[in-house]
Amino acid sequence: MKYLQERASAISPLDDFNELLKSKKPLRIKLGVDPTAPDVTLGWYAILRALRKFQEYGHTAVLILGEFTAQVGDPSGKSEMRTQLNTDEISKNSEGVLPIIENILHKENLEIVSNKDWLSKLSSSDLINLASSTTLAQMLEREDFSTRYSSNSPISLMEFFYPLLQGYDSVAVNSDIEIGGHDQLWNLMLGREIQKFYKKTPQVAMTFPLLVGTDGSKKMSQSLDNYISISDDPENIYGKIMSIPDEVMWEYFTMLTDLDLLEIEDIKKSIDNDNENPFNAKKLLGKLIVTELYSDQDANIAETSFENITINKNAPKDIQQFTIDKTGEVHLPKVLTENGLTKSNSEARRLITSGSFKISDEKYTGLDIKIDKLLNKTLQIGKRTFFTFN
Repeated sequence: MKYLQERASAISPLDDFNELLKSKKPLRIKLGVDPTAPDVTLGWYAILRALRKFQEYGHTAVLILGEFTAQVGDPSGKSEMRTQLNTDEISKNSEGVLPIIENILHKENLEIVSNKDWLSKLSSSDLINLASSTTLAQMLEREDFSTRYSSNSPISLMEFFYPLLQGYDSVAVNSDIEIGGHDQLWNLMLGREIQKFYKKTPQVAMTFPLLVGTDGSKKMSQSLDNYISISDDPENIYGKIMSIPDEVMWEYFTMLTDLDLLEIEDIKKSIDNDNENPFNAKKLLGKLIVTELYSDQDANIAETSFENITINKNAPKDIQQFTIDKTGEVHLPKVLTENGLTKSNSEARRLITSGSFKISDEKYTGLDIKIDKLLNKTLQIGKRTFFTFN
């Protein structure tokens, strides 16, 4: 348990946590994830690793897919109202993330449930009773709600229901401990109060630091496009890790590797004392993460590929080839997206206009282009994606 205690940003109440450990009984550890996107980022993975650690200590992981709460949208850390997702989007996202999550967690001591199984069955009377568990004053104690209220930014009643529904999940699964990112602490503590309201033993809240994205400033998020997907190939994962700012890699070491905190601190001190290059520390980080997600061999190949392409500026030997049957002038973002090179036209436009698209190593920032200028050339997006059209 030392691994988790050292990495937690908050354990509340600590006395209750210690009593649970003294009981020596298998605990029910709850983690709720809303399938608001079809992918699992390293930010998600960091929390899933923590849940897996609890399994390795002999406790039961209770993974709640928030297929009901995703319709509401978690307002934590938001400065404006969330856009509602429809049920078709949520189902599609669940189908994408569930196999990934199942591959991360141990099959023993695992329960995966959907909160739509109980939340969708609540009657009007049930919802009124749940709403009576919490006051408006308590809701406005939340910093994000308080800030929005003070600045006259709209807050929907639906958003107030999100932490209530999340708290009711704790009642439904009888959680002993609920874990989450540090921005979830208020929600997790409210879950304690809602369990008390329903005459249940209140859970302990345990939160962990939020991973900063590749931009080095904001929480890793698919909506901000600053994320690293654990479904990326090893070369992309390694390359993106190498691109993060030096100052944020320590969070990655802490939350995404099994290195002892003293080892991590020794590496940091060596860099601070100019005895070690941060580039080498980041290479170690990349190899550790890729090895855990794939294999040691994949990590070595990813490192070699990075050195050849990014450092030595050599194009890879096996360049992706695409056949294109268009003529005349084409809209470049559409062509890239249709061939699966970008996830959307908007992502393609952003990459092109920022100078990340190259033709024969020359930046091209226009959105329209004659097809002849693309054919049989070495094309590049970012530092690691090379391809040709013919």
